[in-house]
Amino acid sequence: MTALATARSPLVTAGETAPEVTLDDIAGPGGVLVLAPHPDDESLACGAAIAAAAASGRAVSVAVVTDGSRSHRASASHPPERLAALRRAEVEAAVEILTGRADAMTWLGYTDLAAPETEADFAAVSDRLGPLSEVTAIWTTWGGDPHPDHLRTWELGRWLSARHGIALFGCPVWGRVETRWPLPDRLCRFPSAPWRALKARAVAAHVSQMTRLIDDDPEGFMMAPELARHFVETDEIFIPT
Repeated sequence: MTALATARSPLVTAGETAPEVTLDDIAGPGGVLVLAPHPDDESLACGAAIAAAAASGRAVSVAVVTDGSRSHRASASHPPERLAALRRAEVEAAVEILTGRADAMTWLGYTDLAAPETEADFAAVSDRLGPLSEVTAIWTTWGGDPHPDHLRTWELGRWLSARHGIALFGCPVWGRVETRWPLPDRLCRFPSAPWRALKARAVAAHVSQMTRLIDDDPEGFMMAPELARHFVETDEIFIPT
């Protein structure tokens, strides 16, 4: 999928003229919890907003749900355990770039493609996240992202939102290139320009996903450079529930 094709997707087209929102509109007065299905989704989906929230003095916590260990399934140099460790180090670096803090990332460590999906699973995640009384917004990937871990993480966000009374926003990743899902009734646009340099650095920190660092799996994932640029150079889409 090229950046040109992405720019013509219905969701991206709608996002270009969506109402602009401020940080207060999408974060509220308190802290922000970001739920990332995989290492790199936090930076791609809402890296600029994370940077803005952290710079405003808000407490930002990024919970990474799965370990990303299946992005290069045929690699001999990076079997799942080694790949998970690499991706954890990458997301730690990315979150520190965005927040200025080394302790803003929580690693939940579910296996890639096995994100939690039951109410019992969600309750266990809630327990691990600890008190959320100071959190006034949850940002996560959108329910229109065509990936099982993204969909399950969206449902986790919905469950946490309902249980704790926290505003929830979906930030599409693969939904930006999806044409089968209907457009949401409401969406808004966070102007990312002041934060794009930080976001670019955070995205680039995910070297295993943005380059051919792992070169012994021709079918392994690598994001096309023009698509990575699209995520950095366009405003972020927030879909309120």
